[in-house]
Parts: sequence; structure tokens; C-alpha cells
Amino acid sequence: MWIGSKSSQDEYGSCAFHAVKLDDEYGGVPVQHRETEGYESSLFMGYFKPAIKYQEGGVASGFNHVEINDYSSVKRLLWVRGRRHVRANVVPLAWSSLNKSDCFVLDMGNTIYTWNGPKCNRFEALQATVVANDVRSNERAGKAKVKKLNTTKQLEEFLGPMVGSIAEGEPEPSRGSHNAKSISSCKLFKVSDDSGTMVTTLVSDKTPFKQSMLDGGNVYIISNKDAAQIFVWKGKSASKEERQEAMKNASEFIKQEGLPSHANITVMSQFSETPLFKMMFDDWQAINAQKGLGEIWSMNKIAKVAKVDFDASTLHIRPDLAAKHQLPDNGSGEVKIWRVEGSDKALVPKSTHGQFYGGDCYIVLYSYQPRGRQEYIIYYWIGSKATADEVTALPILTIKTDEEECAGAATQVRVMQNKEPPHMMMLFGGKPMIIYEGGTSRSGGQTEAASTRLFHVRSGFTERCRAIEVEAKCSSLNSNDSFLLITPTGSYAWAGLGASDAEKRECRELARSLGAATPKDVDEGSEPDEFFDILGGKMDYPNQPRTENDLVPPRLFEGSDASGNFVVEEVVGEWSQDDLNTDNVMMLDAWSGVYLWMGQDSSANEQEKSQQAAEDYLNSDPSSRDSSTPVYKIQQGNEPMSFKGFFQGWDHQLWAN
Repeated sequence: MWIGSKSSQDEYGSCAFHAVKLDDEYGGVPVQHRETEGYESSLFMGYFKPAIKYQEGGVASGFNHVEINDYSSVKRLLWVRGRRHVRANVVPLAWSSLNKSDCFVLDMGNTIYTWNGPKCNRFEALQATVVANDVRSNERAGKAKVKKLNTTKQLEEFLGPMVGSIAEGEPEPSRGSHNAKSISSCKLFKVSDDSGTMVTTLVSDKTPFKQSMLDGGNVYIISNKDAAQIFVWKGKSASKEERQEAMKNASEFIKQEGLPSHANITVMSQFSETPLFKMMFDDWQAINAQKGLGEIWSMNKIAKVAKVDFDASTLHIRPDLAAKHQLPDNGSGEVKIWRVEGSDKALVPKSTHGQFYGGDCYIVLYSYQPRGRQEYIIYYWIGSKATADEVTALPILTIKTDEEECAGAATQVRVMQNKEPPHMMMLFGGKPMIIYEGGTSRSGGQTEAASTRLFHVRSGFTERCRAIEVEAKCSSLNSNDSFLLITPTGSYAWAGLGASDAEKRECRELARSLGAATPKDVDEGSEPDEFFDILGGKMDYPNQPRTENDLVPPRLFEGSDASGNFVVEEVVGEWSQDDLNTDNVMMLDAWSGVYLWMGQDSSANEQEKSQQAAEDYLNSDPSSRDSSTPVYKIQQGNEPMSFKGFFQGWDHQLWAN
């Protein structure tokens, strides 16, 4: 639920009413979030790429006549701010809207201009160009031109003669490094109507809380004043009135506790708790949780154990599972795939479905019939080494495919290499998704495979595996996963100590898909001499599997002082090596340790401030975090194996190239 800064109380009330209706329709399982304009959470911002765009005024009338492909009447100015979480506000088309510290996009319909203030940082300048390109691709179907304005004189053509001078601009306000900070500010309240009227009572004002404080027959609220956050927990046996009034009571709590009006609200049901909520309790145990070396699915971790078996058929009776992992169905529908070739597309044979080249772009159309109704999803996949022309053509061809194949009714999903959503990985008939290191499969230009190849096989919670081609060196191995090594004389299926049965099984399926010989099974620690000889000799690799706190997945943050203040923001979603920004400092929280990664172009101030930010982050953790948790400071290009192991398919030559 998103609240615009100029929305009325009636509109907010109506939005809350419909949110309750939707929640009831899905059995009270979904997690609800209340977001306010300008103060959105990192999770919410992560859904809007390349930027979240704020439009002026309310919704346009549905009776207005629209001229197709006629953009001559469009005239607007977008104010672009932010480095990773980018905001683009529509502001008045006037000199007074500009400042020297930020970047702007001047949208004149058929031509889109970018203007960068002389004091802006280069990352925001890049984001302004990305926003302009996004407007061209997604709002103009690729028919507009993007140009850069280099001087204020050029602006006079659109804004008239300049009056006075352009404002200097203000640094971006500082935001905290941890959205669950300050133990002392957290309070746990019980909301009950047992007495006939809704009564709120304080349960505890000392964290960490105990899970035993929660009773499934009531509703509870955790108020975190310093973080401007409200958590609402609805017990399974709570009355209908208590559950329906949860969001309303949380809104009233904002006033009662003296929180700012833009405070974020997160509402969840029992058994659907978020990781941040669980962190408030020092003894949280999930139902049927396994102790010791349990079977847990954890993403992109060196510190992980085996994964849980997943039955896709349960999606029909477990809407909570489908919603949590964004799985519309079990992937058994019809799949068509096209490869982008220049400004056109070519159909990919079914025999090679699931095989993707890093030098190509693909359009994946999925058709399915939930509840007897035809629906479509289009995943458009961008290879990390695809040409700029094909990356530009991809969204245009995606729109064209939607119109031709789906009558414009498809859900379109932009997918970057190595960040494929779980559902996309389920579309290839049980076969692993294969991502080749680079090259292309274009007709007449196919890249010839190397004689010796190594594939990193890792499974997700759906038991579907992703196989990424990596450098054929010993340092590419990881004890938590399986690897397939293909040579001219045979192949090997290497199983790390922490590899799952699914990963071992998929190594054999991968060999069949690639036409390789049946692989020899090789367990870590029992390798024949020739195995390491093929990989250039034995050397260090991530090889220390250990148990971990499965309630708290690893988190990645980015620290920058480009705005004038040192700001730390979380990188949400499934991150990869490409998310490590060389201009800034990155912080990886692996629970048992915190890594500070120093980008080669990060400033001395950023490196100094990041150390204090890491200490503050640990000391303010409300889950009774050990303040002596080690903090590792590492330099770009000299990452230890224990750090690389969190990023699947680590490219040792990424920055060298």
C-alpha cells in the first residue's frame, strides 16, 4: 500500500479497506506493507528499476482521447536523485526547479534530454541517462531520441531566458545504516478485544523479546521509534475484528508513539514472519525447525547446508508459498524462446531451451492457464556481455512480442544474467538452467566451446538448479555446491561436502544436456590426482561449510558520501558480483562476520566512515547480536575465498577486463 504525499484521507481509507479485502481473499497469508512517498523502504524501491517515478496530480481521466505514437504534447521535467535507489520526481518546467547538485531529465516527447548540474556526482549522472533511456524504451517504444545538454544556454530553448542564477542544491539527507537499529526504542504491545473492546497493553520494552510472549489468539505490535517502523503480528486464532483492525491500530500507534507520519508499517500473519521481525527475538524457532545440520535453502551463501525438497504441486494448496517466492504456477505451461539478433529476433529450438549465452539477449514467453484463464509472462533476459545495440532493441522486441503473441496482456519481467527469478528456472522441463560464460549462439556466429569447461551447479528452494560456466581453475570450486568438469577425455561430477542431492543429480543431467560423457563421481577430499592437474593444480577455494543462522540471510549494503553525507543503503533482491560498486564501499553481513569491501575508486572518507558504520550496525542490532562479531576489511581485487563464496559464478577477471 503506497500513500502519495498529496492523497486525501478518504483515499487512504479506501486503500486500506481494499488491502484488508485482498488479505481476506488470500486467507490472511500475505505480508502487508505501508509505504509513503519519499520515504519508501529499500525493499519497495528494489521493485522499481531503473527508478521510481513520481507523477504530479491524481489519476488521469479514462475518457481522454490518446493519439497513438504522438508525443509532441509531452513536456515535463524529471528531477533525478539517488545512487542505487533512484527517485525521479516530476517538477515544474522552470528554472527554479533546477539546482547545481542534481541531475535532470527534460522530456519533450520525441526527444529526451539530460542535464547534469556541475556539482553532481558521476553516479547520479549515469542514473539520469539510465532514466532517460528507460523513458525512451518503455514510454516511447524506442521511438524517441536521447540527447545530452552540456550548457545552461541550451536550456533556454525550453525554459526561456534565465532569470537570476541556478540554486546550489542541498546534500541528500543522511539515512541510517540499519533499518532495525536502536534496541532501546523497540516496544512490544498486545492488541486484544477479549474484554469486548479493543485494548492495547505494553508487553515488554526491552529487547530482544521472547517468542513465548506471542499468543496466537491475539494481535501484537512492535514499535521501533528510532527506525520509524511498525511491525504488526496477527495470531492465527485472533478474532476477525482484531485481524482486520491491525493496520488501523498500527496507524494510530504512529501518533501514540510519536513516530513520524511517514513511518513504514509491515503487517504479517503467524508463520509468515519476515526476517527483520524474527531478529527482534533471541530464541525464535520456526515450526518443525530442524536442529543441527538441517535441510535449509539459503541463497548465495558459503555458510549454508543442504536444501529442502520442494514439491511444486503444493503451490495450488499453499498460496503463502507461491506469494512468498513469486511463483505463479509450477512451470508446466508452454514455453517459447527467441534470441535477439540485431534489431530482430530468432526462434530458439526447443532442444536448446534453458541454455543461455552471456553475449546474447533472449525473450522467454510462458503461457499458462490458472483457474482456466489464459495468462502470459514474458521474461526478457540480458546477458552480461551482450552488445549495447541488442540491449537497446530488447525491450522494443519484448513489447512487439507481447502485442503479437499475447494481445498486450503479458506480464513483462526484466531479468539480468545470474539474477533469474525462481519461476523462470522452473520452465525448462526439469533440466538445469545453463549460462555459458560468454559468446553467442547466433546463427553463423556460434562461439566454439573450450576443450576444458567447468560449470558451477547450485540449487534453489524449488530444487531447480542453475549451472554457470566459470573459469576452469581450482579456485572456482566451492564446498557448498557441485561442479561439472568436462575434458576432451571424460568428465567429472565433483560434490562439495555441503552439496545437496539435487545438485549432485543435476550434474549428471547437465552432462547429458551438453552431450558430455557420463561423469565420474568425485567427492571432495577423495579427488584423483588428475582432477586437480586438469584445473592447473590444487589451490585454495571456499572450503569450510559451517552452520548458520537460517533466520537471517546474508545482506549486502552500499556506503557512499557522494551526496555530502555518508549514506548506507541496502541492496535488495538477489544480488551478484555486478552489484559491487567500484566507486563505493560495500558491506556484506554474513551473520558470523561482516565484510567491508573497498571499491578501488572509493574515497578515503568512505573507507573511514564504513568502519564506524559496521560497528554501529552490530551494536544497534535488536537481535542481541554479538558486538565482537569480526569485521573484515578487504580490497577490491584481493577478496578472500570466504567472501567470493557468497557470489555464485565469481568472475576473477571482471574488473581486470
